[in-house]
Amino acid sequence: MRHTHSIMVKQAWVVAGLAIHAFASAATPCTGIDRSLSAAQQRNYAVAIEQHLNQQLGPEVQQKITTAPQDVRQVFRLGTWHIVYVHTHVSDEPFLFYPQPPDKAAAYVTAWAGSAASDEAPSIRAWLRKNAPGIPPKLARCFAWQVTAARDVQ
Repeated sequence: MRHTHSIMVKQAWVVAGLAIHAFASAATPCTGIDRSLSAAQQRNYAVAIEQHLNQQLGPEVQQKITTAPQDVRQVFRLGTWHIVYVHTHVSDEPFLFYPQPPDKAAAYVTAWAGSAASDEAPSIRAWLRKNAPGIPPKLARCFAWQVTAARDVQ
């Protein structure tokens, strides 16, 4: 009887471990979004993003913005669309929205800085439809989830 109880306890622990693993690796709205960012991409994107920030944000903050490769913190990519999280050293870190790779774009189409309350995901998706026309709905859902529920979780 004791041996059977020991086996049952071990089986329960295995099942619990599998459940925890399944929960930890559960699908999120960002499942399937390419988050890879190579050192070469960081270098190339940093050069382009610095130029875009100086054209679009520089006049507002009244100073030159410099970005190094390590300032390109994260990317969310689906199709040709890119959302790039960047450290500017002069403002809250923005997410910059591009309909193509940043190093192939003339400018970002919109920017978002800060986070949001957990119940704001629908309004963020609506904001994206208006301010980033053509953004894939899956990428918009991922971004809304990222800033409301899982900031900096990869």
